[in-house]
Amino acid sequence: ATALRWGGLWGLLRLDLSGNRLALLPPGMFSHVPSLQQLLLSNNSLVAVYSGTFSGMDHLETLDLTHNAFGTFRNDALQELERLGNVRILLGDNPYTCSCEIREFVTWLNDSRAQVDVDAVRCVSPAGVTNVRLQGLTVQAIGCVSPVLPEVTDLTLQTSYVFLGLVLGLVGMIFLFVLYLNRNGMKKWIIETRDACRDVLEGYHYRYEIDSDPRLGRIAADSSR
Repeated sequence: ATALRWGGLWGLLRLDLSGNRLALLPPGMFSHVPSLQQLLLSNNSLVAVYSGTFSGMDHLETLDLTHNAFGTFRNDALQELERLGNVRILLGDNPYTCSCEIREFVTWLNDSRAQVDVDAVRCVSPAGVTNVRLQGLTVQAIGCVSPVLPEVTDLTLQTSYVFLGLVLGLVGMIFLFVLYLNRNGMKKWIIETRDACRDVLEGYHYRYEIDSDPRLGRIAADSSR
């Protein structure tokens, strides 16, 4: 990076850094070679592309990232590649793991305007999709379930609440109808219950008066004789 910055390479058109065991490309690393048209980075140990890595490369025509250690490309990396425009991007022969985490990369391969060597971009694992092209893979093939949209979830909840309200309303109507059919029996039961409660209360009241007044207790005892 230091050599690129201070080496006076403003007019450089082709840069080959293949096989240099590079593991990281700092943001802005190539901003001092703005005329660069071909950047070859194959056979290194790169695992990620970061935002700003290729900033200032307005004349780039070919970017070679083959034979590295990329397992997928995250959203920020895909945005960085997309900013390069209609360039030739070689991404083949990397150990891509075709699990749910690779979904954004698959979508980008299907929609990007970049010229990608899609036939060489293939799954290394898992076993069920080994050597299968990433482009065109479905979410089912990579073990993903499409996310449920919030609007759909809200609509489902609203429908459930409406259905529950209808069921409760129907149960209430049936209960009231049963009460109406048995109104005479209910009335009789209420009257009998009321009378029974009144008799119990009167008994308690009478017992309380006897217990509180000894004279009434003696009168009650004499009458029992």
